[in-house]
Amino acid sequence: MSRIDLLRYFLPIAPKLALVEAELQRTLQSDLPVVRRLAGHVGSGKGKRLRPALVLLCCRMCGVDSREDVRFAAVFELVHTATLVHDDVIDHAETRRSRPTLNALWGNTLTVLFGDLLYMHSMSSAIAGRSFRMLEILAEVTTRMIEGELIQNDFLYNLDTTRKEYFEIQERKTALLFSGCTETAGVIAQRPQGDCEALGRFGLEIGRAFQLVDDLLDYTATSAQMGKPVFSDLREGKLTLPLLTLLERAPEAVRPIIQRIWDAGEEVPITAGDEQVLRLLLETHDAYAETRALARQASLAATAALTAVDGDKGTKKLLLEIPEFLLARSS
Repeated sequence: MSRIDLLRYFLPIAPKLALVEAELQRTLQSDLPVVRRLAGHVGSGKGKRLRPALVLLCCRMCGVDSREDVRFAAVFELVHTATLVHDDVIDHAETRRSRPTLNALWGNTLTVLFGDLLYMHSMSSAIAGRSFRMLEILAEVTTRMIEGELIQNDFLYNLDTTRKEYFEIQERKTALLFSGCTETAGVIAQRPQGDCEALGRFGLEIGRAFQLVDDLLDYTATSAQMGKPVFSDLREGKLTLPLLTLLERAPEAVRPIIQRIWDAGEEVPITAGDEQVLRLLLETHDAYAETRALARQASLAATAALTAVDGDKGTKKLLLEIPEFLLARSS
């Protein structure tokens, strides 16, 4: 999925997205050369901007008529970027979006500190918004994201990882950030609590579907499509749902392969033989089916949640299409 793929959904909010980009650039301005250097690298490798787009689209649907949508769209993108920066250090990642990571170029210390700076900028901007509820949402989201990282790292390289840990990690690290993005619209628009909760559920289920599809693509897509090496999760010691399913269905066949990959070390590429056998086992034991089914279920739940919220019909129609669009990445 690229920015071009999302263009249809971004067109109605293109002027607002431009303002978000300007806000991000303003926030990251600094008289410190080291900050300018790191910020310049991050800024030149723009992501899909899906999270700020969800903030803006949901605000448009809810009739928000202020610049607060731009403020909080930028806030959530800063939080997301800070998380990616820290994740790359934790995962020892060398590439992201087909470009060198900050830690690969400048080391872990500067990268961690820059990630901390991004978090502080996001909180500073949120405080200036003078919304106590938004501060609660951001505090909750960032706390749960850190908890998710703690759980994930506690179960790295653990063949006994369970579905419970997997879904806890998925919700905390990914889904709750999406939920915060979409609930924001209800808060800014001063919608009733029921609408805010429905908007939050919409984002939560989109986040679940998004992560399930991402976990599927790690085994089914190419490196070019992913912007990073395939099987990255496995090499980094993470067991996601496709492999957890395979471990349940063919433990004797797959456990030795996983252990051999882990014993070789994260820097050692998976051998062509092991990759071929793993792909064959995943297909033979239909280990992808449940991940696809749960992604579909989350997509439908997202649509159902938003259906209950009144708003601008054209924007709502676009928002209702997004879960299905994200799901189509796995086909």
